[in-house]
Amino acid sequence: MFKLLFSIASLSVAGALFAQPLIAPKGIVNAASFMAPSLGGGSIARGSIFTLFGVRMGPDSSPSLAFPLATTLGGVSVRVIPISGSPVDAYPIFVSPSQINAIMPSNVALGMASVQVFFNNARSNMGPVRIVNSSLGIFAVRAGMGPGIFFNFISQDQQPLNAPAVTAVPGGVVTLYGTGLGPVSFADNVAPTAGNLSIQTEVFVGGKSASVQYNGRTPCCSGVDQIVFTVPPDAPAGCYVPVTVRTAGTTSSNTVTMAIASDGSRCSDPGNPLSQSIINGGKFGAVVLTRTNMHEDLGVKVPADITVDNAVVSLRQEKGDPFAFNPLFSYPPPGSCTVYTASIDLFSSDNLPLTATTGKYLDAGSSMFKLQGLGGTRDVMPSIPPLNPIFNFWQFGKNIPNSGLRDSTLLTTGDFTLRVNGGTDVGQFQTTITNPTPLSWTNRDQVANVTRTQALTINWGGGPPNVPVAILGANVDIPTNSTGLFFCVAPAGTTSFAVPPYVLANVPATRSRPIASKGVLFVGAMTLASPSNFNAPGLDLGVAAATTFSARPVIFK
Repeated sequence: MFKLLFSIASLSVAGALFAQPLIAPKGIVNAASFMAPSLGGGSIARGSIFTLFGVRMGPDSSPSLAFPLATTLGGVSVRVIPISGSPVDAYPIFVSPSQINAIMPSNVALGMASVQVFFNNARSNMGPVRIVNSSLGIFAVRAGMGPGIFFNFISQDQQPLNAPAVTAVPGGVVTLYGTGLGPVSFADNVAPTAGNLSIQTEVFVGGKSASVQYNGRTPCCSGVDQIVFTVPPDAPAGCYVPVTVRTAGTTSSNTVTMAIASDGSRCSDPGNPLSQSIINGGKFGAVVLTRTNMHEDLGVKVPADITVDNAVVSLRQEKGDPFAFNPLFSYPPPGSCTVYTASIDLFSSDNLPLTATTGKYLDAGSSMFKLQGLGGTRDVMPSIPPLNPIFNFWQFGKNIPNSGLRDSTLLTTGDFTLRVNGGTDVGQFQTTITNPTPLSWTNRDQVANVTRTQALTINWGGGPPNVPVAILGANVDIPTNSTGLFFCVAPAGTTSFAVPPYVLANVPATRSRPIASKGVLFVGAMTLASPSNFNAPGLDLGVAAATTFSARPVIFK
């Protein structure tokens, strides 16, 4: 009898727990940037819209809104409990089983707090959040990255959404939308009063500082910020010009992109040979051969130079989208940097967000592709599912000195031939790829420690002429499983580039135990900006390139 009662009681407790709303781990983020909470711009600002992800948190449909906003919507309320300060109720503006958007009150205490969701008298677990005075997120078309929400100002009655076919011009006025500029003096649940906020607001467009005319709430919508700025006269043109906002001189937003052309016509992107295929749709192939020379001198008794040869073969069909963006093919224009952040370890996967094809991966045969050079022939994995569901990064050679392992590297300077047997979608083809003489990273040994509040200067010499230089840096914070990654393109013909502090701001600091972090820098010629073309049955365009990167581990301070 007691056993039966105990079982019934246990089932009742389990049922109650199962019905409980649940906030997901790392599930409280800025509603525009979705930045990982542990990164520099991942805190929640007073007066901003924040998003909670989870399960069983709200009704199937969200009720309509009206001013003044209430602290309960569709049976959902959100309580914020600061460690130092009085509890306050947020203002929910969208509710669903898996997502809640709410406004953080401007009068909430700063510092660490707990957030709890109440839905039909059931309460969730506590979700941690750090509340700050300002931390802006820029709204983007997709997932806090790629094309942002910008409106080109032509007249009061004509302000079209910025897009590759509707570009901004240098010297033109543009309006940006985001959330998290900072608190307001009026109530957060009423229609906002227009006016500049006192927070220092800087806008960087393609690496150039823009003049800001307005930084405050948009009159229509509580929690939504509007920044009006002038595109710098010397801003670079392109379809994916990066834009970042920094507040209070220290906190950088997510980085999004906008389209700029000197005369307002459709954007041109000579440094992105595949961007029009992504925007307009079509079938294309990209073949990239990469040698990485990694100088390991941190956390080892004896420094070592490890060489790895990789091949990337991506054959894909894109549907086309005026706001299409793919980090693998949508590079910033020379002289600028873009930044990606994620609540995952980007080093453990080849899949940056938004890299999957919008159409399908093309079948060019099930057998291995053959790569031939003066040093022999290597197999390269074909790029079709299930072997390559996203983007194939195939290692075909490695050399670790004094390891006892055979040197299997192949990718020296010179010509290589890739042979593909062909398949259902792409017919048989071969292409010749030239690997040019690599550049020399001349201050490699002097940048083992990177201070994120100071510009990071990279110097180099040699390398292929008339080719931009790619600089990639990143750090993974292993305990929080979050990544900050920056990608800069230095103009062709230059020998130095300074990565600005606002770009470094969202790279996490290296832990006191370096094994808890994975920081690295890569420098190499960006040959994919001027690749060789190849023809293949079934493809509208094929591009191929080879390059050598010099790399090293670093400590981000």
